Amino acid sequence: MGTFEIVRTVRASPERVFSVVGDLAAYGEFLPMTSIETDAGTIAPGWHFTARTGPAPVRLVDRMRVSEWDPPRGFRVVKLGPVLDGWAQVHLTGEGADTRVVWRERIVVRPVRIGGPLSRIYDPVNTWLFGRALDRMTLKVRGE
Repeated sequence: MGTFEIVRTVRASPERVFSVVGDLAAYGEFLPMTSIETDAGTIAPGWHFTARTGPAPVRLVDRMRVSEWDPPRGFRVVKLGPVLDGWAQVHLTGEGADTRVVWRERIVVRPVRIGGPLSRIYDPVNTWLFGRALDRMTLKVRGE
């Protein structure tokens, strides 16, 4: 309920892929109509960022905190509301000259008892949206 997974294989080292996928401040480049605000300093557990998506005044605010940070293997963030509950986890594995990226995310509209059942409607949209974002990141990794 509210969880989806996207997998991509990229012809690059985990370090190179992580340099793009782990650049949380740049996610506005990859997600349409999204701006990102971040804490100052280096990303580490406890670091916060906020994504604002959509046209004003109906922007969706997604506040997040980094809960795990393990370059170049991956990271995890938790959603802090007020509208969205859940988490996102990105894991990278080197496979020869390639890197396998597994992006799992749970997005549930609050209150969860109402938003949870709606996930079967918005999970396919989120899978498509974040899949496109990951594809755009892959292009950047390859220098395209």
